[in-house]
Amino acid sequence: MTERPDFNDPSLPTIVVGHPAIVNFRGEEVVVPEGLLERALEELGQLEVRLAAEEEISFDAGERFLRQVYAVVDRVGEAVSPGMSCQSGCSACCRVMVATTAAEAALIGRRMERALERERSDWKHEIVNRNELLDRLAERSYPSSDLTTFGGLLETCEMYERENRPCPFLGSDRLCQIYEDRPLLCRVCWVLTDPADCSPGQGPPIKFRSRVFEKAHALCGEISRIHFRDVRVSPIPYWFRNDG
Repeated sequence: MTERPDFNDPSLPTIVVGHPAIVNFRGEEVVVPEGLLERALEELGQLEVRLAAEEEISFDAGERFLRQVYAVVDRVGEAVSPGMSCQSGCSACCRVMVATTAAEAALIGRRMERALERERSDWKHEIVNRNELLDRLAERSYPSSDLTTFGGLLETCEMYERENRPCPFLGSDRLCQIYEDRPLLCRVCWVLTDPADCSPGQGPPIKFRSRVFEKAHALCGEISRIHFRDVRVSPIPYWFRNDG
């Protein structure tokens, strides 16, 4: 079974921040709405209970749960966004290795099915290119890194980020083309430090992290296990190696 990372590990480029305020690199103090994180954790806890009791096991049921997790996380993101360094079109985080669960990959796959043929063709072309790169990087380890586990991802993520290659779903306008269906890790890239720290070879950027993120991540894994019978995690392109 895939092992989740320890989000309290001080070696990770994240910071756990709490109440009553956060301070970004501009020295701006941003007050976190009172009870925001507690309410979010409570909602996620309720979702966890309903997920365990759900009798319908299906793609559609899994998607409903996943979107509810996303909705909770997005509310937190909207509340803390005034203090973040991120801006529309920045796209720095769109050049890192994003680990996704089976449920999240299935949601992206459904988005691809709805796309116009030209758009879908462009995405598939970029997916092939990214997977060729991922395979080359994985082979630099001995034995080759397993890109369906967190350990394998950690072995290759820094090498991948040095390549500075955009996500297959990043448009020429530097905006996400699947924004409504983007995975959890894309939704929580709330950078507190200077955006320059996001550039290759700089940083690492310090990001806003809380127990909400940890709980949401665990729920994405449970949704994948229950509704998709799959506990793997992989970079976004890796799920679509064979148009799967």
